[in-house]
Parts: sequence; structure tokens; C-alpha cells
Amino acid sequence: MDRRVFGIGAAATLLCSVKAAAQPGPRDGPRRPPERAPARSLIVLLHGFGSNGADMIGLAPSFQPYAPNAAFAAPNGPYAIDGGYSWFTPQDQNRISEHDRQARAAAGGGPALDAFLDAELARYKLAPERLILVGFSQGASTALNTGLRRKVLPAAIVAFSGANLAPAGLPRTGRRPPVLLIQGDQDPRVSPAAQQQAMRVLKDIGAPAQAHMLSGLGHDIDDRGIRLAGELIRSVTHALA
Repeated sequence: MDRRVFGIGAAATLLCSVKAAAQPGPRDGPRRPPERAPARSLIVLLHGFGSNGADMIGLAPSFQPYAPNAAFAAPNGPYAIDGGYSWFTPQDQNRISEHDRQARAAAGGGPALDAFLDAELARYKLAPERLILVGFSQGASTALNTGLRRKVLPAAIVAFSGANLAPAGLPRTGRRPPVLLIQGDQDPRVSPAAQQQAMRVLKDIGAPAQAHMLSGLGHDIDDRGIRLAGELIRSVTHALA
């Protein structure tokens, strides 16, 4: 089995100086047009702490065979830190409570990220239900917390190596998108318990969710995760066609 690791970046430490936030919302990042125009769906890739959109857009060629009519966007988080960006103000995670950690995750994207997503959908003249969110690490938590609180929920959410989902304020009626949680059993930053807790929250709100713990994988993405995510993306994009 191919075990190629994609090397998606995340800062080695969760304590880092904030340089500045030029805007309260995401900074613009790279895009990739659909392989087959016109775009029929939009996949937004959200990076991890200390990384950037240029890193995440590198996943687009791997996902494009599953959704050739999808356009891709990979914004940068609003907070510039040493060598990259963050979706919310960095702090030493060992010095805040679990309640505060969840509250920060829930507010990480917020209205500004919502506005960015709406603008990207408008760029391709797509309805909001044609959005797919894919995040890694801090971007995974941002995808979960922002995606599940949007006025019109996305078509699907994929969370790689990040499962910090705050339960307060999540919808409990209407359509819920399929959610896919993927992480490695050797991940030094995200414990299996975090994935289990997120699954409990997702089950509680009635979201169709799956969780995969990949053997031998650390805090990263490999071809197994790409295939799992790609199959979900293919399924939902075919349903939207």
C-alpha cells in the first residue's frame, strides 16, 4: 500500500508571537480552477496553525480526480505568525481550559470566514450548499466549527488531524452534512479521545459522521486519508450534479 505522506505543515509549537492581523477575516490565498469548467462545487482548504494556503492548495491535484468540476480555494488565516498564519490568536494550549479551548475553536472562523466563503461561492455563481470544507489540524477544527454553524450548511466537511468541536450552538434540526474525521494513531498533537469526543457531539446533533484512525500515521495526511476524503467528495459532488 502506498504510504506517501503529503507533508502538510503545522507549527511545531502552539506558543508563537502574533505579528499583526491586517484584517479581522481570512487573508486571500491561492486558488485552482476546475479541471472541467464550469465549476459545479467549491472545495475550500483550511490550513493548520503556522501554515498557509499555499501549503494546502498542494492537495488540490490529489482531490481533483474525484471532483473534476470543483474549484479550489485555500485562504490564509487572519493572524500572521512566524512563518505562517493562524485562524485564531495563538496561545499556549497547556495554559487554557478545555472550555476556553472549545470556545476559541468555535469562534475561530466566525462571520469573517463565513463572508469569505460566501464571496468565493459568488465568484463561481454557486449556491451555498455546493461548498465542501476540508481542514487540517487547526484548520480542521475551524472547518468543523464554522461549517456546522453556517446558515446554509455545506455539502460535506473533512477534518484531518483536528477534532476540537464545540457543541454549544450547533444545529439540531434540518439537513446535516456528512462529516469525515481522519487522523493517525501516532499523532502527537491530537489524541484519539478528541476524535471520540467529536464523534459524540456529531452523533448528538444527528450528523452522518465517520471516523478513521490510520495506523502508523503522525500529524499529517497520507494517501489513505486522501482516498477516504476523495470518495466522500466524489459521492457528494455526484449528488450535486
